[in-house]
Amino acid sequence: MNKALACAAWLGLSAVFNATVVEGPAFAADYTLKVSSPTNNDAILKWMEGFKTRVEASTQGQIEVQLYPANQLGQIPATVEGVSMGTIEVTAPASGFFVQYDKRFEALDVPGLFSDMAHAQRVLSDPEVLDRLEEYGADQGLHTLAAFPHGPLGIVSVKTVDTAAALEGQRIRVAGPSALSTGPFKELGASPISMPLGEVLPAIQNGVVDGTIAGLPVFTIFHYYDVAKDLTVLPESYLIVTAVASQYFLDALGEDLSGKVKTAAREALSDANSWNLKAVEGVQGTWKENGGTIFNLSVADKAAYLKAVADTLPTAYSQNPALEEEVEFLKSAAARVAGE
Repeated sequence: MNKALACAAWLGLSAVFNATVVEGPAFAADYTLKVSSPTNNDAILKWMEGFKTRVEASTQGQIEVQLYPANQLGQIPATVEGVSMGTIEVTAPASGFFVQYDKRFEALDVPGLFSDMAHAQRVLSDPEVLDRLEEYGADQGLHTLAAFPHGPLGIVSVKTVDTAAALEGQRIRVAGPSALSTGPFKELGASPISMPLGEVLPAIQNGVVDGTIAGLPVFTIFHYYDVAKDLTVLPESYLIVTAVASQYFLDALGEDLSGKVKTAAREALSDANSWNLKAVEGVQGTWKENGGTIFNLSVADKAAYLKAVADTLPTAYSQNPALEEEVEFLKSAAARVAGE
């Protein structure tokens, strides 16, 4: 997968607010574990904090965990490369940034896998799913510790998108040039345009595009309500974060300590997930408080959008032969935990 799609997959999670470093213990530890993230004061930070507390407690201070939110260790591509090379121990961006290392990560970008946020959280917390994700990127020095939904995806547009048909003729900035990103919108008659996130606001102001797809938090963080008031939540579509560790570091820890790190990472999912359900509601409240309107598609229009995704998948599978098997695995897992 090319870098454009990897960067676009992030869909806005590079916002920076109130950067802080959480201090480690005062004593000297045997190992230092640095955790990087591109954001702050969000579900990723909640996971990082829970991870730090559990690692330091379970290892009795043998491992000091240092948290670096808000890109303090560098921009996402640099931190991802750092983890793959072993110079950074853990980073937690959107899953799409790892597709260049293992194309199976793209499965986490497929709409229609999860019925809602809580369902996505249950699926991605499932031990069988996490065991499978651990395999992604293993031959590139990567080890996936945890995965969780950061929030729903939506479209902010100048022209109201209150039905699937309303997309016809609209120029929508999408996640990238791949079939998975552009195909569903082409199926619905829109003109998808790949564009870096930093160019989107002026592009909307200047009429270059009519709207953009992104994670809901980015719309309030960057005050999109100043240029467009309509926000449409896309059905069963979520931005997924993956916390990925350096396998070189885990190997250096030995079996006992690395096992405690992996356990702490999974246990910390409860901290991020419980906090995040209310946080996503808060984002939508902020949008409305600033004069914005939120649209949720009807049952028929949700089905039309998801059909457009399904119609695109054969082409996406041809572009990424590793994708289909992983999508089928996630569908099976989603069905298994649906009633939990």
